[in-house]
Amino acid sequence: MGIPISDATTAKVRRIAGELRYRPVRSHRRATGSPNSVLAGRDIVIASLALDRSLFSMPVIDAAFHGAEDALLGAGARARVVHIPDLAQLPSELSPDRLDGLILTGAMVHQFALAADTPAMKQLRKLPSVWVIGDPPGAWGDTVMADDFALGTSAAEQLVAAGHRQLAFLNPVPDNLLFARREDGFYAAARRLGAEVQSFCQSPPSGWPLPLQAPTSRFDAVQSLIDQLLESTPRPTAVFAAADSVAALAYCVLGMRGIRVGHDISVIAGNNTPGLLSIPLPHLATFDIHARKIGALAVRQLALQIAEHGRMRNGASEGQQISCRVVVKPTFIPGESVCELTSSKTSNGRVTT
Repeated sequence: MGIPISDATTAKVRRIAGELRYRPVRSHRRATGSPNSVLAGRDIVIASLALDRSLFSMPVIDAAFHGAEDALLGAGARARVVHIPDLAQLPSELSPDRLDGLILTGAMVHQFALAADTPAMKQLRKLPSVWVIGDPPGAWGDTVMADDFALGTSAAEQLVAAGHRQLAFLNPVPDNLLFARREDGFYAAARRLGAEVQSFCQSPPSGWPLPLQAPTSRFDAVQSLIDQLLESTPRPTAVFAAADSVAALAYCVLGMRGIRVGHDISVIAGNNTPGLLSIPLPHLATFDIHARKIGALAVRQLALQIAEHGRMRNGASEGQQISCRVVVKPTFIPGESVCELTSSKTSNGRVTT
C-alpha cells in the first residue's frame, strides 16, 4: 500500500515542477489503434532539433507535439518525445536503426542548415520524416505548417479595417523564416490597401546561436525596438507582433512607457498561445494556427510516406529536401487590443476615443 501524500506536499511539488517547466514523460502511454493501420506497431519519435528548452516548452510546440502523439497512439504506433539541442550528437537512448519515422520541429533560422550537416543528422535523414509548424533550412521529408503569409495578410487587413494607416511590424528574431513569411504577407496586404509599414527588427551581428531560445528571453531587444517605434515619425498607431510571446513583451514595455494597448496603440499577433493570452489585458487579438491539428496532420502525412514509398526500418536512402508542404489556414481571434480609429489623434500621436 502506498504512503499517502499531504495536500501541502502535493502543492509544493506542483509549484516546483512549474518553476522548472517540467513536462511529464509521455512515452509510456500505450498504443490503442487498429492493427490494420500502416503505423501500427511502428516506433516513431517526435523530436525537437537545435531548440533550447525555453522554446521546446512553448505552448505552440507543445500543442503540435500533443496532437502528433495522440494521433500516433490512435494509429497504434509507439511514440516517444525526444529533445535534441545539439545536432552533432544523438541522445544515447536514440537508435535511428530501430525507428520507423520521425515527427520533427527545428530552429527556423539559417544557421540550422550548417548545424544539421553532421553524421548524426545524416542518420535521421534516412528515416521518413515530417516537420511540424515549419521546415528550417536544410530540412528533409515533408512539412505541415500554418499559412504564415496568409496570417500576415489578414493581420494587415484587420488593422486597416479598424482605420489604421500607419502600421509597424515588431520582430526581435528577424532571421526566423516563419516570422519572415508573416512579415511578407503583412507588407503585401498593407501596400495593397494603401497603408504604410515600418519594420522594427533586430539581429545580433554574429547571427543567432543554437540551440535557439524563445522570444520571451529577449526583453531587452523588444524594449529597444519599442523605444525606436515610439520615437519614429510618423508614429505607428498599430503593431503586428511576430508572435504572441513578442506581443506579451511589447505589452510590458508599452505599459512601462505609459502607453495603453487598445487605447493609445493597437497590437495584434499570432499563434493563439493560451498561457500568454491569460496574462495581458486587454485581451490580445491574435490568430489560431491550429497547432494540435498540425501535429495530427503530420502523422497522416508520415503514414502516407510510409505507405507510398515503403520506407521502413533500414529501407530508405538518404533523405532529400522538403518534397510536400501541407498548409493549414489560421483563424482570427478578435481581442480588445485593437481599437477603432474613429477619432483624431493628439499631438503626441496617441489615439483619442
